[in-house]
Amino acid sequence: MNTIVYRAPHSYSSHPCITKVNDGDWLVAFCASPQHQPPLHPPDNPHFHNLIIRSRDQGQTWDLPRVVPNYDWYGVETPGIAQLTNGNVLLNQWRFLWYPLELARELASTGQEKIFVLNPARHVWQMPETEEDWSVHPYPYARADGGAFVHISTNNGATWQHTIRLDIAPYQAAFSPKGATQLSDGTTILALGSHDHDPYGASFILRSPDFGLHWSKPIEAARMSGRVFAEPSVVATESDKLLLFTREEVTGYIYQSESRDLGLTWTPAHLLQIWGHPTHAVRLIDGRIFIVYGYRRPPYGIRGAVSEDEGRSWGNEIVIRDNLFDSNRGFNLGYPSVIEYVRGKLFAVYYAEDTKGVVCIQGSYFSI
Repeated sequence: MNTIVYRAPHSYSSHPCITKVNDGDWLVAFCASPQHQPPLHPPDNPHFHNLIIRSRDQGQTWDLPRVVPNYDWYGVETPGIAQLTNGNVLLNQWRFLWYPLELARELASTGQEKIFVLNPARHVWQMPETEEDWSVHPYPYARADGGAFVHISTNNGATWQHTIRLDIAPYQAAFSPKGATQLSDGTTILALGSHDHDPYGASFILRSPDFGLHWSKPIEAARMSGRVFAEPSVVATESDKLLLFTREEVTGYIYQSESRDLGLTWTPAHLLQIWGHPTHAVRLIDGRIFIVYGYRRPPYGIRGAVSEDEGRSWGNEIVIRDNLFDSNRGFNLGYPSVIEYVRGKLFAVYYAEDTKGVVCIQGSYFSI
């Protein structure tokens, strides 16, 4: 069964992540901004906020959304959300700083800020090197990097008591549309990845020993010459092996890395014969690993796969939806996130256009 989680006629709502909290509520964190024509993704638009919407009845109804962590957090990217065993709910975000174009040029010329403008031919943001780079930039604003953050809620996501800025050096970006993962020894793992101008093109993890209050420096988990890794998801198997799945920008396929020492070292990333991105990975109640991912070519939709041997092999592709419409070359859909709410029963959220062309948060119930 498919459903609408959140729809606002004049809003572009996208990039959701779902978690189930201790009181039984479901929380979905997502991006939203006023709708533009043509639509603008979060990296291109300073008006995006992150919102959380809550269901108290397993997705049958949803409360009105709340901006998180507060209204002064604008220009924030794809959020991840997860609850840890001590009750802390972690919200991870990447933030851009946005400037009117004239101020951006001034800051760039004086060296006060590393400013990025859009190359419309390649649709990538880059530091301007010539006057032409400024002149072809299509927006009346430009951006700089604002950093990666984790916010902590101690009351199931109602309010946010702590904000921690993450040290991601030497990487120059840190995106993840998925939440943190907790290991059997209590360590929390957050997987993050590169974006646009980061020359590393890598996925990496940070570790926290104290439920998100303090974080290690990055540990690289996936990098390969000629490939660009981004937007990873990590899951722990029953034997405490970590599997990291990363989006690969050049080919569109999913790559997998593994760790046997709680994330301290990683095997080289290897290609899965699965096309789609990005991936959310969860361990099911019966111990199997399930991944869900967007399918951004016809037939547009949401797909998944199951491993019964901790990631050594994968079963046939599962089609969750193959009837989504997209008016923007596949950009107006995807980024699924999933929970198992009863043994064998799952609910996935993702974004897509509805029948009237409104980009909104949708969901699907299905069984495995």
